[in-house]
Amino acid sequence: MKKYVAEILHRGLMSSGFGPVILAIVYLCLQRGCVIQSITVNEVCLGIFSSAALAFVVGGANVIYQIERLPIMLAILLHGSILYVSYITVYLTNGWLKWGATPVLVFTGIFVVGYFLILAIIITVTKKRTARLNEILKQKNQGEEAL
Repeated sequence: MKKYVAEILHRGLMSSGFGPVILAIVYLCLQRGCVIQSITVNEVCLGIFSSAALAFVVGGANVIYQIERLPIMLAILLHGSILYVSYITVYLTNGWLKWGATPVLVFTGIFVVGYFLILAIIITVTKKRTARLNEILKQKNQGEEAL
């Protein structure tokens, strides 16, 4: 268990610096697009702290897939749930998402579709790489048998 906690902390700390950088890029884009003119110091501070915390959680959450005794479907459910709760909490806290059933349901739908789309892409790429590696191993084994 210590190994996983250490890995979560390591990955989280490595990732946490990217949250505020991405936040700054988003704020600049919103300002360039005339969506926002100015923001308060409190909004900036809350955005920086919450985006750093979000990046920490997102970075550390991938450790779930390293826990071999967890069934893959449970790992996917845990990972997705952690990400969902983290994102929606940060978005609602910062006022980036309005409180109400409709905005939360729209966000939830977009999150679920996006999560499973990314998961499908990862599974497809992993299967192709695995098939390619298996073919290479098969060719190597056939070459050794011929000797």
